[in-house]
Amino acid sequence: MSNDKMREFRTALIRLFEPWERRQIRWLSPGMQEQRAQVLLAIGMMHPLYDRMAACGEMDEKHNNMRVCGVPLCPRCFLRRRGKETGRALGQAFADVPNEQMAFLTLLLEPTLDLSTVDAGIQATKRRIRNLVAYQRRQDPRWNLVQLTGWWEMDRDNYGDLTEFGRNKRIAMQGLGWPLFAKRLESTVWRPHLHGIVALGDVTGQEFADALRARGHDAPYQVSLKPFDRDQSVVRNIKGVIRYALKFRIERDFKGASQENCDATRGLGFVRSWWSKGDIREYVEWLMCKRGGFERLRFVVRVL
Repeated sequence: MSNDKMREFRTALIRLFEPWERRQIRWLSPGMQEQRAQVLLAIGMMHPLYDRMAACGEMDEKHNNMRVCGVPLCPRCFLRRRGKETGRALGQAFADVPNEQMAFLTLLLEPTLDLSTVDAGIQATKRRIRNLVAYQRRQDPRWNLVQLTGWWEMDRDNYGDLTEFGRNKRIAMQGLGWPLFAKRLESTVWRPHLHGIVALGDVTGQEFADALRARGHDAPYQVSLKPFDRDQSVVRNIKGVIRYALKFRIERDFKGASQENCDATRGLGFVRSWWSKGDIREYVEWLMCKRGGFERLRFVVRVL
């Protein structure tokens, strides 16, 4: 069978499986396989993570287990991680919390030319949110039931893209401190942000958002808190947030989860616009440094 025929066969076959079943399949959809190949190409064969990623999906004959690399940009691993996070959310953190008490949080951080500076901003934001919730709980017992599970995500743009942004994004980036100077218009500007699920208890969404803004997150459009869709089940809403938060896409023209939904069905002639190799490699190394991998991206404020 030719390569094109094999790709078509896999594309058709994958539609028959549920998401949890797909995570057990050794091969990936064509779009996901293409991302994996781009990451391997970007880091290069001499990189310490290359062999680990290249072996992901192979079977360990001794233990009859499938090897996984744990690199967040690996589609096999982030698909598996979504399942784990969904199980945590539905079975533990947000079990029995009704739709009307749930919200989807997006919190933007300062854009930067230097990816190594992002960790300090993340740590400061986590302390600020934890201190905020602790303070509110001392003042108002309604905050005892407030909890948050979030995941840090990274987007990137070119320095010269600012003038091409839509109105709201341009105002937000300028308010957060878009870099004043860069060596080139093509210099990468990293945009860290937090996506999360918030259980509000008896606190209103407006109260929660206002409290965040009052604690240093007051730039225009920096805080977005959207109530869960009442026309969908809480299970579907939670799954949707986790899928969106853990998408790990490295395409310049990627517009959201809807594009990922088309991976198994879009035309095979589609040409993707990947990040540069340097940006992919730098992002992989940032994701895997220190207490690397998925856990460093997870942020939790538990119910009291």
